This record gives sequence, structure tokens and C-alpha cells, in this order.
Amino acid sequence: MPSFTPNDSVTKLYGVSEARAKLLANLEICTVDDLVRHYPRGYENRGMTKKVCELSPGEVASCILEISSPLSSTRISSKKGRAMTVQKVTAHDETGSVHITFFNRDFLKTTLVTGRKFRFYGMVGGSFLSPQMLSPAYEPYYTNATLDNLVPIYPLTKGITCKMLSMLVKQALEAYKNVESLPTDIIKKYDLMGLYDALCAIHFPTDDAKMKEARKRLAFEELLLFQLRLRALKNRNKNGRSFKFFRPDMTPFFDSLDYTLTGAQKNAVENIIYDMTRSDVQTEPQILREYTQPMRRLVQGDVGSGKTIVAAAAIYACVKNRAQASLMVPTEILAEQHYASLLPLMEKHRIATALLTGSTKASEKKKILSALADGKIDLIIGTHALIEDSVVFKTPGLAITDEQHRFGVKQRDKLSGKTAISDDGKNVVPHMLVMSATPIPRTLALILYGDLDISIIDELPPGRQKVDTFAVGESMRERIYKFIEKLVCEGRQCYIVCPLAQNMNEELSEEMYESGLKSAAEYCEKLKSEIFPKLRIDFVHGKMKPAEKDKIMRAFSDGKTDILVSTTVIEVGVNVPNAALMVIENAERFGLSQLHQLRGRVGRGVHKSYCVLMSPIIRGKLADGANPAEKRFNIMCENESGFKISEYDLEMRGPGDFFGKRQHGELAFKIADLAADMKLIEETKKLADEINAKKQKNI
Repeated sequence: MPSFTPNDSVTKLYGVSEARAKLLANLEICTVDDLVRHYPRGYENRGMTKKVCELSPGEVASCILEISSPLSSTRISSKKGRAMTVQKVTAHDETGSVHITFFNRDFLKTTLVTGRKFRFYGMVGGSFLSPQMLSPAYEPYYTNATLDNLVPIYPLTKGITCKMLSMLVKQALEAYKNVESLPTDIIKKYDLMGLYDALCAIHFPTDDAKMKEARKRLAFEELLLFQLRLRALKNRNKNGRSFKFFRPDMTPFFDSLDYTLTGAQKNAVENIIYDMTRSDVQTEPQILREYTQPMRRLVQGDVGSGKTIVAAAAIYACVKNRAQASLMVPTEILAEQHYASLLPLMEKHRIATALLTGSTKASEKKKILSALADGKIDLIIGTHALIEDSVVFKTPGLAITDEQHRFGVKQRDKLSGKTAISDDGKNVVPHMLVMSATPIPRTLALILYGDLDISIIDELPPGRQKVDTFAVGESMRERIYKFIEKLVCEGRQCYIVCPLAQNMNEELSEEMYESGLKSAAEYCEKLKSEIFPKLRIDFVHGKMKPAEKDKIMRAFSDGKTDILVSTTVIEVGVNVPNAALMVIENAERFGLSQLHQLRGRVGRGVHKSYCVLMSPIIRGKLADGANPAEKRFNIMCENESGFKISEYDLEMRGPGDFFGKRQHGELAFKIADLAADMKLIEETKKLADEINAKKQKNI
């Protein structure tokens, strides 16, 4: 029997020191169960070996080769003076030789020794007559050696390797030999693998069929637990209570606007007012004396569809009932922009409004918290600072979270958990409104947001700028540079998005060397020194400190920067009406929904706007879509609607995933796939409903 259980710390495993445990924690691996649930992101099929004479440039292949010559090492320097070493070695079989190159691997001199055999796996380059491999994986090969055919590839962090994780997982699996997490009747009904067999097969599959069977079992379990959590949230909401607002006359609010709301916006406002009042007609003001089931509503709309004004209408209705409202957003600059845009409207209706962020001075924060607790502030706008324990409302009536996918369920609930005490001494929770600019198909939204009612704003306000989208290859680069310069000379601003942050480690250097990927930091320096020396250029990425990042974003928002080079940190965030061009480098590296979110950063003002998808895979005219990346480019060029694009994204699921490189908040599934597992999603939804119904019946 193992001396550890699934709930024990990973330090119970042989080979995991406190230092290594800290590295594993960077991957959110703290317990034995976290480790075995850290599933491979893919597999390398190294078992299908080829002879050298069978290799084709451009394919990924596996070969068993003998080292022909001693490994040589050459030192080279980059423009910034950072040294790099390049190792080269030749290996052969009876049909030919392969030239192999590594980077910064001086230690290989004692490993890749002449006469030793290895199984090499990687991309084949060079030509048919002179094949090459760049940084292939390698494993010692001996006569009658047993090597895994399917090798798992894990998400990693610095200091942790795939080999290390595999060794630890083999240990950890011992704790699961007599563990089962699903009832026997469910396992039989849905023809599922047992937990131990599934975990073994997902980490160390003997063949593709076993791996798929294991994935089905683990995805089913993950989705079922997710569906049950949603129902628990919904049950809890039904048992809670909020102030029942009277239905206010909204005419003064609508008359104070400079435009007329779209039909979709009006419908969303009507849904919200009904939820908070449970009434279709205007009633007499019985302010804060009756109670109702809390509103829990999601307003989902494309970028620029006008969700903020819908939230403003909800705030107006809340304050007219002498209750307080809060609006939480993920970044300081977005909080400031919401404050600046809403303040004039709120002042028209004498709604006292304040801004609270991490940068608010201590003296000012003290005044705001005191006024909020005394009920002198009607609306407070802020960041995560709003969920601190020191933030106390006198009469919390409405809690709004914007860009809700940037917040987890716990953060969302903590804001809506700012309770008041009712006349009978019981807690009263505020109504909750969450907003999302990530369009997903309605059927999927109804399943995934089962704890929320949903309003969809699927039409754009009149006058919203159409963003012309083009996909071009490297041959157009000089023309794109001239176009950028032309727009900046006209007073406009430009975003340039890169797939990488900066060239900070060896692995990144190899990736950039191999595929020519752009990094924000290095590309920014090149633009400053070589391409646009007279323009104001800066860069930003998600690894920067929040204060530094906000400072750079604010400078761009204020028009002090002409070109902002960035990673996808700007995917959702600042509103810069003067930005008229979005250039996305290595666009083949991004998924459809992510490309659409990035495009949504421009076209927000009166100026004609453009989005350019730059990709080295485009040679001449954009193809008809045989390549998955080119299919995405064609869809982007031909479609404006985020909901339409989300349908395509769900259908084809190219590189990247449905919510970008990583899913956020409550949608951070470890193995379930929103596109591939629609059948499992429907099955687990039905099963969760049955389990929930039985539970409610027995209460």
C-alpha cells in the first residue's frame, strides 16, 4: 500500500522536495490528486519509426539513429549581446545520415557520444538528400529496449520537465488502485472506464483507442461535477432573498440619452427590471420593505453592442429604490474609463458615484469607504478592491461584474455576498448582473451558465464602425508599414499584437529561431530603431506588474503613444476611440474567437478602422481554406458578428481554444472540450438534472 492518499501534499512523493513542490505549485499542482489531474496536453507518437531514406522535409518523424561524429558547439551572440551556443551532431542508420542541431545544450557532449544509439523525434527539415532535425526529443536506445510509443506532453513551467512529471505520476497512481469517484450504476449506464484504468490510460496510453476511452471517462466526470455545481448555485440563489424593488418610471433615464436603444438593449433592460421587481407594470413605491428571489442574470453581447448602457439602466432602477449599486471590472484603466463615461450620466440623475481601485490613496479610500457605509454613495465602480472585507454597503441592491470571464465564480459571488440586514434580522443579498463580451452560441451558453438567466444583445447600435479585415503574407509587410505610417500621420493610433511576450529563455529562443515568431519586446525595439524611428512606440505584456501595465495602457489611451505593441493582454480592456488599426502578427497562432476579440479593440470611434492578419503561411493570395489557419482567416474577413464567428469556432476548433489560449474563471476545464464534447455536455446536463431533482425531493 502507498504511504500517501490523493489528498496528501505532493511532498509525500519520492523526489519532491520543498523547492520542487514550489515549482509544481506554479502549475497549480499542490496535492497528489492535482498531479494526476494535470493531464497531458497532447501526445507524441514516437513508436512509428522511419528509416532516413523515408524522411520527408516538413513532417514530424521518429528515427533510431547512431551518433556518427562528436558533438560540436559554437558560440554566437545576438544583437543585444546575449550569447547563445549552437550544438551540431550527425547521426545515421543503414540508409543515410541526419544533421541534428540543438541550442544551449553543452551538456550533450557527454550524452550524444559517437557509437551510441538514440530514438530521435521531431520536425524534419533540410532536403530529401540532406535531412535535418532541429532540437528533437531524444531517448537512449538499446537492443530489446522498450520505449513508449505514445509519449505524453504536459503543460510545463521552468524547472519541471515532461520526464519528471511522468515519473511522479507513475508513483501517484498507486494511490488510486482502490479509488472510484463515480457510482457503479452511472459507470455501467454510460459505459465508462473505472477511474484507475482511466488515469493510467490518459497518462500512459498503450494505443489511441484506450486513450480516447480514458478521456471520455475523465471528461464525463469533470462535466458532471461542473453541472452539479451549477445546480447547487442555482438552488442556493433560489433560497436567498433580495430587496423587491418597485418598478420605476424609466422614461427620464431614456430621455437623458443622446440616442435610442436598440431592440436587443431594450429587451435586456426589460428582463433586468422584471427580475428585480417581479412585475410587468409600474407599482407604488414600497421601498425596501418586501423581498424577492435574487436576480442572477448574464448579459452577453458582442464588442460594442452597448452592454454598459444596459448596466446603467439597471443602476438607475436600483438607486431609484434607494439602494446602492457596484460595478466591478478586471483592470484599473477599464474602471477609470467606466467611471469617466458613466459619471456625466449619473450626475444628470443625481446619483452619487465613486471610483475605488488599488491605486486609490489611503486618505481618499477612507473617505469613500465611510461614505459608502453611510449610504452617501449610490454607485461605486472599481476593481478587485471592491471585494475586500473593508468595503461595506449600507443598502447593497445590485452587484455588477463586467468582462465576467476574467473573474471566477468565487470572486463574482464575493461581490454579490455583500449583504444587508433586513427588518426581521436576516441577510439580504444584492441582485447580481454579469456581463460578457465573449459571444458563445446560445445553446452552449444555456448549458454552461445554468445558474444564470441569459439576455443576449445580438445587434450593434447604429453608427458602429465596420472594421475591414485583411489577411496578408510577408510579401505585403512593407506596404503594411507604409499604411501604419500614413494612419499615424493622419492622427490615428495602431495596435500590433504578437504571440510572445519577450525572448527571455532558451526554449523561447528556439521557438523563435524555428518559426520566426514575433515577441512584443524585441519587435518593439526593432520598430523603434529600424522601421519607425520618429514615432512614439511602446510595448506591454501580461507578465508586467499591474502598475507598469496600467501606466503604458493609460499613455496609449491618452494619445501619448502612436503604436502599442502587445500580447493578447489587450484582448479585452481599454476603449481607445482613436485607435484605427489592429495588426496581428503570426495570426495563424490564434483561435477565431481570440482574433475577433482583438479586432474589437478598433472601430470604437468615428474613424474608419482596419484589422490586418499577418501570417507567413499566406503566400500570395489567400487560399480557399484547405489549411485550418486559412479557414479562420477567411471566416474573419467575411464575418463581423461575434456570435456567427463563435458558431464557426465551435464547429472547427482550430489551434487555440474557444476562449483563447486559456479558458478563464469557472470554465477552466482540465480535460473536457466545449466543442468536441457536446454529446457529453448534454448527457451530463440531463444526469445532473435527474440527480438534482431527487435531491430536492428528499429535502
